[in-house]
Amino acid sequence: MNRVFTTREKILLVILAILLIGCFYYLVVLKPSLDTLASSESQLSAVQDEIALQQVVATKKAELEQQIKEAEANGVDQKTLPSYDNTKSELAELDAILAEASSYNIDFSNAEFAGTLVRRNVSISFTTDTYAAAQTVLEKLIDCKYSCLVTDITIKGDGLGQASSANKVTASANVTFFEALG
Repeated sequence: MNRVFTTREKILLVILAILLIGCFYYLVVLKPSLDTLASSESQLSAVQDEIALQQVVATKKAELEQQIKEAEANGVDQKTLPSYDNTKSELAELDAILAEASSYNIDFSNAEFAGTLVRRNVSISFTTDTYAAAQTVLEKLIDCKYSCLVTDITIKGDGLGQASSANKVTASANVTFFEALG
C-alpha cells in the first residue's frame, strides 16, 4: 500500500507539519518562557517595593536615633520601660500626679500582651478647682516617668477660658502604659 501523494497533498502535509512544529514551539518553549518572564517581573516589582519600604524604615530609624542622641546631649530624661506588672508603681505615680485634683477616678483595664510588650489601658477622670490646675495635671500625666501614651483628653467646665473662672473643671483622659515582658 504505497501510495504516492499528489502535489496538493504534499503541500497540505508541509503546512500541517509547520503548524504542528509552531504549536509545539509555542507550548513547550515560548509560553513557559513568557510565563517565567512575567513571574520574574512581578517578583522584581515586589522586591523593589520591599527595598523602598526598607529604605524608608532605615531613614526613619536613623532620624529617631539622631533625635535620641540630641536628647541625650541636651540632658533630656529618658522614660523607662518597666518590667511587666508595674501596676503598683504606676498607681503611686498617678496618685502623685492627681494630688492637685479635688477628686479623681482611675479605672485599669486588663493588660494586653503583644510579643514582648505589655499595654495597660487606664481611664482617668478628675475634678479640679481651675482650668490651670487641670492643665497642670494633664501636663504631668503626659510627662510621666513611665512610658505611656495619653489620648482622648477632654476638659469640661463653665467659664473655661475666663481668667476669673471659679467653677469646677472636669477632665478625663485615656492613658496606655507600656511594660516589657520578661
